[in-house]
Parts: sequence; C-alpha cells; structure tokens
Amino acid sequence: MATEIHFVDVGQGNMVLIRADDGKRFVFDCNITQDNELRVLGYVAKVFGKGNAIAAFICSHRDADHMRGVRKLHAQNPISKIWDTDTPGNTTYSTEYKECMTLRREVGNFVIKRKMIGNYGKTRLLFMSDADERVPNNVNDQGIVIKVEQRSQMGDYCLKSVMLPGDSNAQVWRDGILRDYAATEVQSSILMAAHHGSNSFFDIPGDRYWYTSHIEAIKPAMVIISVGANTHGHPEKEALSLYEKYATGSKDGHKVARTDQKGTMKLTLKTEGGWALEYSR
Repeated sequence: MATEIHFVDVGQGNMVLIRADDGKRFVFDCNITQDNELRVLGYVAKVFGKGNAIAAFICSHRDADHMRGVRKLHAQNPISKIWDTDTPGNTTYSTEYKECMTLRREVGNFVIKRKMIGNYGKTRLLFMSDADERVPNNVNDQGIVIKVEQRSQMGDYCLKSVMLPGDSNAQVWRDGILRDYAATEVQSSILMAAHHGSNSFFDIPGDRYWYTSHIEAIKPAMVIISVGANTHGHPEKEALSLYEKYATGSKDGHKVARTDQKGTMKLTLKTEGGWALEYSR
C-alpha cells in the first residue's frame, strides 16, 4: 500500500494525517477549532473511517495551535497513545494544553528520542529531532521533526519521502540535525514549511546571512505551507523567496503550495516510486 500524507487545512496551525503501508493511522499535530470542526473531523472520518483507532497522536511541541481540539479528535477516532518529547510548552495555562495533558494521562504516552525509527510495512517514520540539549531552550527547537519514507519492496532504501519539521528553527538544523545525519539521509521529496512559513527556519540570531545549508540538503521538489489568517505575517516574504529558490519544482514547475490557497492536500508516496499531490480546491 502507498503511504498517504494529508496536509489538513486547519487555518493558522498544523495537522497532518499519515496512513502507513500497513494501515496504521497517525496524526501529527492538531488544530481543530469551532469554525473548522465539522469540516476537519469530516475529513478525518473520510480518510481514516469514523471510529477507527489512531495509533498515535504525535505532538511536535506543546503549543496550542499544535494540540487544539485533540479531545474532539479522540472522541471520533480513539487515540491509542500520545507521543511527544515530554517538554513543557509556552501555553501551559491554556485550555488546549490542559485538555491534551489530561488525555495524555488517560491514554498513556511515549517519549520520542531522536534517531528512533518506526517501521509500518513499507512506511518508515524517522524521528530526526527531539528535546535537544545542544540548542537554546526554545520550545520550538525542542520539538519533533519527522521524516516519513516510502521504502522499497525489500525495505532496503527510500523511494520517496516528506520532511515534517514542526516549528523547528534554523539553529536546531545547524547544530543538531545536520550533525546527526548525512545530507543523503536528510534529502526529502517534499518539505512541509517550518512554523507556517516563518523566517525562523532560515534566521540564526547574530548571523548576517540567511542559513540555507539545511534546505540545500533536503532538496525538496515542493514545499507545503500550512497557514491561515494570522497577525504574525506568515508566511513571511523572505522565507517564501527562499523556498521558491531552493525547491527544484514538480513536473509541472510548481514549487510552493499553501493550505490557505489550495485547501487540504493529499500526498501519495507511491509503492513503485514517485509521488503525487492532490489539491482539494
């Protein structure tokens, strides 16, 4: 079975559905609001089947826009475990934080460490970053970064892949991920933009120039940006320009696709190699 990755249009937040080769279901981050609840839960039911269990809710980091509505998701599709880095977030006072932590205690949790690998048929989840002592204690840089791979029939090499960086900043890539992995291991067919298209993915405080070694190593054909109406200026024009510059382009020449423009997107990593991206708008 092909690996499916769904970039759900949840406004200013992240939510990625992963259906692995063996049929297991995963959700990476969540942002279900009063405004999008019916549409988003309806889409989850369409992809996963209403009532079918989610093997794990993987919380990149404990900010509200990455865990909002997780109990509503659990009510429709029971979550078996919550995976995170066990690092407190910036919004410990919020309703979203308290709800997620309560659910975590109820269903149980698993702490992710970098270099962990999960194989689910021919789908591989490679956890490339976690709570990293080598970088400043910034919540975004203590989060989970996942590379999702479609492996060959024998499982001995990666056919196509997608990089899911959460809200990670440039410094964790320079001082962490690119020290832990060779460029060939970092390379990915598709990149989800970090932090909704923020400049922080390229900006290292004190440096005069944008940091680009990581995106040069990733070499994505396309970049997917999960973004909605916001007061932060996301996606920022400098980041957009860099994504356009370093993405190699799809066969149709497309380099960047945004959920606020294209809606929810379905990425298929094919069993015979290759990938396909479908837009809902």
